[in-house]
Amino acid sequence: LYYMPGKAWFVFVLTMALSGHIVCISNTPSNDRDSQCICEPSPGSNRCATRIENRMESMKKFQSSDKRDPVNSNAALVDLAGYALHQQLKTAPYDMYVTNMKVHVPARSNWFRIERCYYDPYNASVETKITFRDLKVSGIVKLYDEKAVLQDPLLPLPIETCNMTLRLRQAGLGITAHPLQVTRGSVEMKTSAEFIKPDFVSVYAYGCSPPSREHRDIQKPERRQVSDFTQEMEDVFVRGIQSLLTRYMEKQLQPALKDTMMANMGYTVSYG
Repeated sequence: LYYMPGKAWFVFVLTMALSGHIVCISNTPSNDRDSQCICEPSPGSNRCATRIENRMESMKKFQSSDKRDPVNSNAALVDLAGYALHQQLKTAPYDMYVTNMKVHVPARSNWFRIERCYYDPYNASVETKITFRDLKVSGIVKLYDEKAVLQDPLLPLPIETCNMTLRLRQAGLGITAHPLQVTRGSVEMKTSAEFIKPDFVSVYAYGCSPPSREHRDIQKPERRQVSDFTQEMEDVFVRGIQSLLTRYMEKQLQPALKDTMMANMGYTVSYG
């Protein structure tokens, strides 16, 4: 049993009486801390959402034919440079690689919505959920013959190169951060992320040819083999992009989550 001063008792009784109307409960009167919410906050009600929003916008790079005025561009992207996807195909003896991946987003309008972002004081965790309005992810697909990779593993020549584009509408991402170790002036944390399936998914392949005749199964009809091959490539692309987006966003948002956690634990968060 814990002692609760009169003011705290009043807040507790009010919470129990109006639980359906309480949006956020704060356990500290300090203006230096974020509102410590135990339920979904209203939009813009705490600094956690502001930190996430600023971090998300900083990922965007503007594309414009006029380099003197990039802000007025209608297109922007999140460049996934340095990342690659690889999968050995089952329908043909090929290794599939995806590189040069870019997330195309609107430059002027918001490309995401923060559904919730709050600090839970009971386990010192930070949780956020983000919904992406409409994402278009493009990448270059290269297919390598197993024999070519074995003969020249450093510089193999692809037998096929094509482009693929993925459209995702109302996809989402949920991230939770927990403290692992708290020391003086520092907090080590662990994050876990979950990709939330979109309402709509479409894949477009440009110039992706079916396997050559020498690699086709003579026991199956040609049309069936081509369909299976194309379907597998699309599945690899979709699953790979979703997994990559989850890992990438989780990594990019860790600083914002850590700042929110430290601020609510009483640390002073400074920039620059």
